[in-house]
Amino acid sequence: MSIGDAPQLDVEIPELSQVAFVVEDIEDGMDRFGSILGIGPWQVHRFEPPALSDRTFCGESAEYSMVLALAQLGDTMIELIEPLEGPSLYTEHLEEHGEGLHHVACFAFDDPHAVVDAFEDAGMPVVQSGDYAGTEFWYFDTAAELNGAIFETAANVDAMPEPDRTYPE
Repeated sequence: MSIGDAPQLDVEIPELSQVAFVVEDIEDGMDRFGSILGIGPWQVHRFEPPALSDRTFCGESAEYSMVLALAQLGDTMIELIEPLEGPSLYTEHLEEHGEGLHHVACFAFDDPHAVVDAFEDAGMPVVQSGDYAGTEFWYFDTAAELNGAIFETAANVDAMPEPDRTYPE
């Protein structure tokens, strides 16, 4: 795809808040990222019902769950995601590409709902979404435009509950 073919999006991205990787095993991922890059401690969250609701995948209601680990590296959040149940962008990524870079995200928008509308209006629809205890999240169909990476945003990130655990403990 050349720049002339790329969708025109009238959204200013104030920062990249997060870089995320899909992993087969969350413990192994945290150990590897910790030992090689010095990342940690990790806040581990299980995204599953009842806290995880309003799930969609490819435009349909979906039943997926995942465990994720979050840690800071400077000003950037690093996220590791292990899919647990159901079809999702994460299971699709593992099947097609194996472990690796999955998405980049910006959580610093003043009006994330307007950003959702802007991406959809530009032809990059939401391909997965959900609500985790009041934090809404949306992934957009940007893989073709962003060399395989998905773009994510979220609303009300400060509502995220305390992690289920910290690693290492």
